[in-house]
Amino acid sequence: MARIVVPDDAPPVLTGSRAEARLRELGETEIHPSDCEGPEELLRRVEGAEAIVNIRARCKFDANFFANAAGLAVLSIWGTGTDHVDLPAARKAGVTVSNTPGVAAHSVAEHTLALMLAAARQIPANDAAVKRGEWPRGQMTQLTGKTLGLIGLGAIGRQTARIARGIGMNLLAWTFHPDDAFAKEVGIEWAELDALYERSDIVSVHVRQSPDTAGMIGEEAFSKMKPGAIFVNTARGAIVDETALVSALKDGKLSAAGLDVFDEEPLPKGHPLAGLRNAVLSPHNAGVTHEVTEAGLLMAAENVARAFEGNPQNVVN
Repeated sequence: MARIVVPDDAPPVLTGSRAEARLRELGETEIHPSDCEGPEELLRRVEGAEAIVNIRARCKFDANFFANAAGLAVLSIWGTGTDHVDLPAARKAGVTVSNTPGVAAHSVAEHTLALMLAAARQIPANDAAVKRGEWPRGQMTQLTGKTLGLIGLGAIGRQTARIARGIGMNLLAWTFHPDDAFAKEVGIEWAELDALYERSDIVSVHVRQSPDTAGMIGEEAFSKMKPGAIFVNTARGAIVDETALVSALKDGKLSAAGLDVFDEEPLPKGHPLAGLRNAVLSPHNAGVTHEVTEAGLLMAAENVARAFEGNPQNVVN
């Protein structure tokens, strides 16, 4: 039987799931319920594997890994992010890399809206004040009628657009791959980035992390945003210059931010963002729901099955 290894099910999500049962139908499956500490340990755990199901992005699949992972044919990623995988090196080694696109789109879009509302309505600060016995009466921001600028229109960006339109927001968007039919369907106006920054009341990021997007939103971008705008990021932390973001929040250029992703995760103790009253933070869990977890894990297992059959799906390299 084929050897399948899950090197990093920590904390466990695959263990005991339908996806585990499916993998055991496909081959001899070994699951490691602990963090994979370093490249040597990763190679040791997956020795002899024909397929790997990767759960946590803490495992790094670099060129050295693929040069030494003899016999590996399939790397199935749970999730959409592949910034921890050297895709050209995988291709050179003949390893098919797949992910689970679209599974978390609804969940992350809901979380994006939740961060927008929490930031606009100052919910965390008001909650804390009421629990202290205070009764704050400050003005808040209504989203209906406001303009949402979407940077990126993949599955998550599209679902965010649908939800935002449903509560009466106006939509601007910039993306690498414009889809005029979708824009017409939902009522999106295309805009260049500078115009999007200048016109949007809320700016929400939905592009993948890549060499083209790393650091793309920095001091210059924040300087062009409408005074008092709200900034939301549920994509990847490295897309944003955090130092510039902190400055924009401190000096009042931005009224608030809602963030699910950060340059360094977990967020280091004493990080400047943690001390800002106008920053609403969540621990990179926008897509962490029971429904998303089950569907994504099962898709990751099915990606292995399709690859073994010679008909790979959801291939990213």
